[in-house]
Amino acid sequence: MRLIGGVLMLLLSWQALAAEPVVLTLYGDMRLDGRQYERIDYSLSELQALPQGKIITAHPWVSEPHQYRGPDLVLLLGQLFGHRRVTSLYLEALNGFSVTVDWSQVAPFSPILAWQDNGRVMSRRNKGPLWLMLPFDRLSETQQANFRHFMAWQLRVIRVHSEPE
Repeated sequence: MRLIGGVLMLLLSWQALAAEPVVLTLYGDMRLDGRQYERIDYSLSELQALPQGKIITAHPWVSEPHQYRGPDLVLLLGQLFGHRRVTSLYLEALNGFSVTVDWSQVAPFSPILAWQDNGRVMSRRNKGPLWLMLPFDRLSETQQANFRHFMAWQLRVIRVHSEPE
């Protein structure tokens, strides 16, 4: 009996170790595959399986242009909120930073949730696991000043505010 209990505990602990950690949690009035959700958690591999975008840009935190890769946020939100109009995103980072982003201002610039910087998976130490990336060097000076704080790194939670269409 003890042996069966020990084996069961070992299998459960292996299962817990095999599960990937959640790197992003989305909140909002979402629909996916005909089901309603208020919260969806994503592991890094799940985010990597989504349609990806690429942005090559320079910005105040690098000395030369970098290539970033990550899920196309317009496509992701379109898939989850196609039945609603997204109005704003409340971004929360691991480092305690938070900001509200007016979606209509940033959506035209095809933002991505960058998980890769110049071919390397981003760690928490280098602004990962996710960074809301915009084509910063293609923005006007006024937009750069206004959007700088939208580019939240160490992103962990996005609360999507939406309204009926």
